[in-house]
Amino acid sequence: MKSTLKKLFTSCVIIIFSALSFTAYSQAPTMNIEGTAASIVSKLDKALILSEVQKPKLSTIVANYLRQKINIQDLQKTNEKAYTTKLNSMQNGLQSKLKPLLSLNQYSEFLSLKPKTFDETNVLSQLFY
Repeated sequence: MKSTLKKLFTSCVIIIFSALSFTAYSQAPTMNIEGTAASIVSKLDKALILSEVQKPKLSTIVANYLRQKINIQDLQKTNEKAYTTKLNSMQNGLQSKLKPLLSLNQYSEFLSLKPKTFDETNVLSQLFY
């Protein structure tokens, strides 16, 4: 009887650890939101010459956008259409927050910084794709 309980317990432990390992492995890697936001603001500061008032506001807007983007990441694998719809909505929201923050010239320059395709080496890709 003890042997059967021991085997059952061992099997349960193995199943639980396997399930936890699979879940951890299958999740997409997450980004460092604050670090990525800081990199984006730094790059935009160089290109747009942001004021000291604009920088913290832009940092908050970008960090919030990145958080939203991470929250829908799983949809990219499971429901591409829903992911695209939500991402487009989020990008429209981002742009509606940037327009009043940036001057007309800064906003035009911001739009011109959009990479032609997603580029892993260009942190601004996170805002556009």
